[in-house]
Amino acid sequence: MGTTTTYWQPFDVLNAHENEQRLHRDFVLVVLNQPMELSNIIYAETWRNSILHIGADGGANRVRGVNVRHKVEPHSKEFLNLDLVIGDLDSLESDTKAYWHELGTSIIKDPDQETTDFTKAVNYARNLDSKKYSDLISASTLHGQRTQVLDESRYNMKTRDILCIGGLGGRIDQGLSTMHHLYMFQKDPSYSSGRVFLLSSEGITFVLKSGNHEIKVRDKSQICGLGKHIGIIPLREPSVITTKGLKWDVSDWPTAFGDRISTSNHVDAEYVTVETTKDVLFTIDLDTSFVS
Repeated sequence: MGTTTTYWQPFDVLNAHENEQRLHRDFVLVVLNQPMELSNIIYAETWRNSILHIGADGGANRVRGVNVRHKVEPHSKEFLNLDLVIGDLDSLESDTKAYWHELGTSIIKDPDQETTDFTKAVNYARNLDSKKYSDLISASTLHGQRTQVLDESRYNMKTRDILCIGGLGGRIDQGLSTMHHLYMFQKDPSYSSGRVFLLSSEGITFVLKSGNHEIKVRDKSQICGLGKHIGIIPLREPSVITTKGLKWDVSDWPTAFGDRISTSNHVDAEYVTVETTKDVLFTIDLDTSFVS
């Protein structure tokens, strides 16, 4: 493996702040059809951090549900808006469709049964040009979903990080499908299309490509931080990993399904480093004790 190190600061997507040292900024938010069980304060922060908000079919029901449950209106800073709903729309409730239509959200039906709604949303985000982005944002702003129009040049970058709100719980096949999609969206070894994060009520998960990685897992200034439990899971094939910064570090450690896998390890430093010969899934739980 080469000596290049890939750096990660996953809490950047969880907390709204203007620090120029942020690694993950101006990302796209994709909401899957999964329960949204975190504090609304955390969701509001991720919304403010992101430049485009997409509901993947039934994900639009989930966002509407949060707004209704917390009784927030479009002009409120806690309101969770959607700029776009996309999918085959078989899970989109009629009341939800009317709700977002009235607020100026673009709704696109893609009947292709060979791709999932998750894939449709991510592909749309990656292929959207700055002009279409500006049109989506302008429509949301016109109908009061947004308080300001973002500079369309912020969307004019080749590399676009994506935060997916969903989960790995529930049915096993659905959880495995989500893991499969995370891997499929990160085939490029250099992350040239951007990085993809999965945020659930339990933690945040992303793919570490073959090579060296340094992940910042501690930041006391944030309203929501990362927890102490870490898992490093081989995906497509067995891997050999070396770690630093964990309570139980390993060196040149073979890991594979049907053999040994690293789960329930504990953070023991501000940074965790992982060297891996093959792609692995990195997951860390959340510390939500900062908020009610």
